Amino acid sequence: MKKFLFAVCFFSLMGVAMQAQVTNTATPEAKAENFDKKFRFGLRANPQPSWFKSGNTGSKPSGAYFGFGFGLVMEFKLSNIVHFSTGIGGDFEGGSISYRNDATYQVRVVMDNENEMVEHKKDMADADYHLKSGNTLYVLKDRTYKSTMVSIPLLLKMMTNEYNGMKYFAVFGGELAFRAGMKANDSYYSGLKAVTSGTTIVQTPVSGDALKSNNVAVGDDALVIPARFGMNLGLGTEYRIAGSTSLVFSVNYFQSFTNMMKKNSDYLTKDEVGSNTFTQFNQAYFMRAVRINVGIMF
Repeated sequence: MKKFLFAVCFFSLMGVAMQAQVTNTATPEAKAENFDKKFRFGLRANPQPSWFKSGNTGSKPSGAYFGFGFGLVMEFKLSNIVHFSTGIGGDFEGGSISYRNDATYQVRVVMDNENEMVEHKKDMADADYHLKSGNTLYVLKDRTYKSTMVSIPLLLKMMTNEYNGMKYFAVFGGELAFRAGMKANDSYYSGLKAVTSGTTIVQTPVSGDALKSNNVAVGDDALVIPARFGMNLGLGTEYRIAGSTSLVFSVNYFQSFTNMMKKNSDYLTKDEVGSNTFTQFNQAYFMRAVRINVGIMF
């Protein structure tokens, strides 16, 4: 579905650009004047590899997630060389995390029969947690997060004069985004499923496909305030094709200043030095992304 939406956005941009070029009858003077009008709007589509920055001792980033974004762009002329750029869009991002597992440290999660994470509450009895019939205690190996964000860029766009229909620009500013959804794909080192045997509960090892879980709902363990703020900067160019219509290409770097997850997890626990205790796992995951933007401005 994401690939389909990206393809629709891309070919729509190209179609509008070609149509604008065919129907152009403006004089060169009118073209230049329109190119610099006070308000413009447009569309963007952008493939974007994203990943996490983390300083946790119990986990580390382990790979990028290749997502994409799309949206509407609005631009306001402040001077001949400075514009204010904003808009609204959707960005599909993510990244992979590997969890430490050795003789002295494990990261664990309990899943129920519905493939839902079980919250670990303070002073929770084992019989209500990992020893509850049907629940499975996993030692977490890798988790790939997949988030859907509604983003609002707030950027200053500094442009050169036009040279042979081309303008070059740099952008710098912030970006505010709101979380619309979050899921994850897990893999595990091992797992123990609690099953009823007579009048007692025993833990049975699981293997094979049971050591993987897809589309795990992790939104309840994300930051309580579903908002993110970060820095967005980049370089790009515009090519005027008709009047105020131009094709836009840029490469942007995004860096989040906001932790994506709760600092202390309600669902992941750690076991240090074989203590067989369930202690909240510390999380600190900050998004990074490179966005390859293709768009059209009117």
